[in-house]
Amino acid sequence: MISLIAADMDGTLLDSDGKIPAHFQEIFQRLQEENILFTVASGRQYYSLAKSFTDISDNIVFIAENGTYVVYKGETLYLDPIPKSDVREICSVVEKLPHSAVVMCGRKSAYIERSADSEQARFLEEITRYYVRKEYVDSLAEVEDDILKFGVCTFDGAEETALPYLLPYTDRFSVRVSGKFWLDIAKSGTNKGIALTHIQEHFGISRDQTMAFGDFLNDIELLQNAKYSYAMANSHPDLFQHATFQAAANYEDGVLRQIVHMLDNPQEYE
Repeated sequence: MISLIAADMDGTLLDSDGKIPAHFQEIFQRLQEENILFTVASGRQYYSLAKSFTDISDNIVFIAENGTYVVYKGETLYLDPIPKSDVREICSVVEKLPHSAVVMCGRKSAYIERSADSEQARFLEEITRYYVRKEYVDSLAEVEDDILKFGVCTFDGAEETALPYLLPYTDRFSVRVSGKFWLDIAKSGTNKGIALTHIQEHFGISRDQTMAFGDFLNDIELLQNAKYSYAMANSHPDLFQHATFQAAANYEDGVLRQIVHMLDNPQEYE
């Protein structure tokens, strides 16, 4: 029996316009009636996620910042910040990345260095899609906060251009391509899957009672920690080998269609 559902946001739960499907609330109500816990698992900022689900946020568990921060009913269930010495080192590395913008993601806010770059306006438009609470600073290295991850945005393609620069650091940090334009750097060993296991342990839910959905490489561990794991039809090609099943594409309402099937056919998930 399914007791926990975890879904990524962009390219997974959200439609092709980046919006929550109109009938999500109706299906979410059915999950509540069946005492099935719903978890949003995203690289997005917690404050951005909570805003997206304003009316029902207290009934959702949020895995934010690619698994480094878990919040339920406004309370922190799990927090795994980057050590301060490593924060300074990462700052010195990412400032050298060409044609990129860097977001330092803290527990209290996201931080962006002021810049005269001609592409700054375009970067800020993209950043604002994911970070509703943000501050502009003169130096990232001087920020005082629990730093959860760094987000690198490059319109030249994160996997093609930013990742090669950071490959020498993958033995010490978690470096993950999280979208077409985005790459995330976090403390080694942090990911959505570890965050999911903390939720499972907190609520006494097993892997066999868990369903998960994802579409990109930062969803690998999330899918591995659920018996009923689904890669969206629009997923990164390398993700399918880590999922047990395939769901219809996000623009075909794949997540909600699969959830409805589960609710209508619970005997298939016992």
